[in-house]
Amino acid sequence: MSSVPPVSPDPGPTIEPVLASAVQAELPVNEVARLAALNRYGVLDTPAEQAFDDITTVAAALCNVPIAVITLVDEHRQWFKAVVGLDGTTETPRSVAFCAHAILEPDQILEVPDALDDPRFARNPLVLGEPNIRFYAGAPLVSPDGQALGTLCVIDRVPRHLSPRERNALASLARQVVAQLELRHLVADLSLRSTTDVLTGAWNRRAFDQRLAAEWNRHARTRSPLGLLMIDVDHFKDFNDRFGHPTGDGALVQIVQSLLQPLRSNDFLARFGGEEFVAILPDADATGASEAAERVRAAVEGTAWTFHPLTVSIGAVAAQPEHGIDPHTLVAQADRALYRAKQAGRNRVHLFERWN
Repeated sequence: MSSVPPVSPDPGPTIEPVLASAVQAELPVNEVARLAALNRYGVLDTPAEQAFDDITTVAAALCNVPIAVITLVDEHRQWFKAVVGLDGTTETPRSVAFCAHAILEPDQILEVPDALDDPRFARNPLVLGEPNIRFYAGAPLVSPDGQALGTLCVIDRVPRHLSPRERNALASLARQVVAQLELRHLVADLSLRSTTDVLTGAWNRRAFDQRLAAEWNRHARTRSPLGLLMIDVDHFKDFNDRFGHPTGDGALVQIVQSLLQPLRSNDFLARFGGEEFVAILPDADATGASEAAERVRAAVEGTAWTFHPLTVSIGAVAAQPEHGIDPHTLVAQADRALYRAKQAGRNRVHLFERWN
């Protein structure tokens, strides 16, 4: 008896033809500047934050809708900074984003009373499938320099209109989103300034302490070695006395550029104080630390100096997890090795092996 293969159920329309018939928004005429402004905030792909979550909660309640989203329109997607009513959804393609249309007119709210009656959205997959958008209203998030970053939008699964009071509330909350973005950016900028050396642009002592603690914890967890270089500019006091402190400041800037050149991208250089610098070398053993130190020393010696050649002395150390020391001891060992390098004649590297 022959068997008849079962007939597969009709899968219905697939996403591809729906996407093909969706009307994509044009790019704003200021798209390059808009993306630059968005990227300056450094907010894309960051974790949820209560301040933004609260705004979407209030927006949904004030407009009496099940869905509210803070969206940021990137080059190829709209990403959700905060969302109410769309569990697990963090982004959609920009090609189907209602918000990509909303940012084209930054000075007004885009309201779509019934998406099925709007030729821009009637064949949109977000309308024909989940989340089944019928009503949409998006208030553009406009930066102080006039760039539309995205929207605060409210969504319903049934047709409707916003009342004048709801429109005003949505616009007000959109301004609060931008205020939060500005505050977040300001805090990040202040944090960066507090951990950066003003003169040289290198990380400062505070940043070094934070990074060393973090690297030490990782080193202990992964049982990997950790290298450290203590670097001192040779005879820098004499240089300052001879050429003056402004010239000395310029030389320190040039020193940092020379120190960075041979270091790896994941190494961490900081100004430790005065003419002393320190470099954290993740996963570097004694051999790796010594070789890195020699590359640094040679780079400084080979620099084309503006006024007078400068050199550095370097103390190098590497810790293995089984040594049982702490990060403060690691710094002390590097400092002792630096002392030995200067004792031996300067412009050289000394690897810490023992205290005596």
